[in-house]
Amino acid sequence: MGRILNQVMARRAMMERKSNLAFVMGAAALLTACGEATEEAPPSPVNDIDPQVARALNDPLMIDPDLSHRNEANAAITIGYDHALPSFKANEATASRAREAARLELLEEGPLADLPIPQSPAGLVNLAQVWDVPGVLAALKLPEECQSDIAGDFAFAADMPPGAGIMPHGMVRVAAASNSSACAMRLVRYTTPAPIEDVLQYHFNTADRARIDPVYFEAPERIVKGERRGKNIEVHARLGSGNLTEVDLVYWARR
Repeated sequence: MGRILNQVMARRAMMERKSNLAFVMGAAALLTACGEATEEAPPSPVNDIDPQVARALNDPLMIDPDLSHRNEANAAITIGYDHALPSFKANEATASRAREAARLELLEEGPLADLPIPQSPAGLVNLAQVWDVPGVLAALKLPEECQSDIAGDFAFAADMPPGAGIMPHGMVRVAAASNSSACAMRLVRYTTPAPIEDVLQYHFNTADRARIDPVYFEAPERIVKGERRGKNIEVHARLGSGNLTEVDLVYWARR
């Protein structure tokens, strides 16, 4: 009897060992199969799922022809010039929109003043043929401390002193500034579809409201010039290409 019982127990132990071995081998095979499936699985076909993503990833990089020609490796002063954006067209509709936007802005603070009788020019210059920022500052005979540490950035056009903001619908072509300890200077060259008369009326009113005592001149070009208590502003306007009005706006104040 004891011998039979021992045989039964031995058989049961052998069966348990075989069962455990089979389980381990099955688990190993399953893991191996999972690993092989992971290694051999193809990548997710993203390009097939979203055509827009595929186009964004596979299209060649575009090149801006207006910016690619610039090489400022040897530039002493880097200023943003005329190639950042396409110019708008000047016609009766765009001129009317610019004029009305300027008038509405001014009327919010009171009635508009017309341009006064032009004064006789004395010591004024024509900036039509002056192309660079240092040339403009030198032509206007700004103090030396206002011509140092010049930096160019379109953001300066959005951070102008009171009385020296650009006209609504104006398109900035050049913006530069000097913020030395002795002088604060802003220079903006912009174009607008508004007529010269409206441009100068706008700048005359804004300078007058900032108490910079503007004066109007018709020679050597159309100019509004103001000066009071160390604050100076000079605005030159002329007819440019495409019937756009070209404007040079310079403000400086000694500290």
